[in-house]
Amino acid sequence: MPPCLRPGLVWLAFALGTVLAGPRELIASGRYEEAYREAQSLGAEGLVWAARAANLYATYLAQGDETTLWFTRAEQAATQALKLNPRSAEAHFELARAQGGLLSRRGLLEAAAMVTSMRQHLEQALQIKPDYAEAKAALAVWHAALAQNGLGWLYGADANQANALFEESLKLEDSVVVRVWYALALQQQGKIPEARRQLERALAMTPKDAADRFEQNLARERLKSLKGQATPSSAVLG
Repeated sequence: MPPCLRPGLVWLAFALGTVLAGPRELIASGRYEEAYREAQSLGAEGLVWAARAANLYATYLAQGDETTLWFTRAEQAATQALKLNPRSAEAHFELARAQGGLLSRRGLLEAAAMVTSMRQHLEQALQIKPDYAEAKAALAVWHAALAQNGLGWLYGADANQANALFEESLKLEDSVVVRVWYALALQQQGKIPEARRQLERALAMTPKDAADRFEQNLARERLKSLKGQATPSSAVLG
């Protein structure tokens, strides 16, 4: 590289990092709608942040039909990001998460294809980035949800595989969100004491962002519901 180009490239990298800090900080503070709108015009990486913001808004803040709208926005942003950068592990993850949110809102045939697509995108994310803890946990949720609903045999999903993936994810990165997800999977398997332990550990952690705080609120409610419970719950992974 010609020496004269190096200062310009260093400045460009710094400037891009500064621009993308906006959506990151907005997402961390729970201002998902603002983050979505700000990130859309920031290229492939910005579209990933837009998809993440839309997914989080749909998960934690959306009401009624708004939920479908925001998961659809996430799906569209992640799809666009992958067109610009097919090797984006984060875009594969966000697309799979959006598809998971839209499953119950699509027709039977489309939903069946989407279940397979979710696994493919999560596995691609992990192929690109093997230490991607969040993608590993999402794949665990995929296994757990299908096994719980009696569809494991059809898609190759397995509750034991789900638990192993949750454990691997937590070894890579301890996370409030993942512990709450893991607790629900354990609850559905009838492993109530183990589920309680995961919820208690999630509540003992210091939240790093708004998503953690949302999940800790859910953990408190679930922990209350588990008091005295010793049988499997009929709850469904959401």
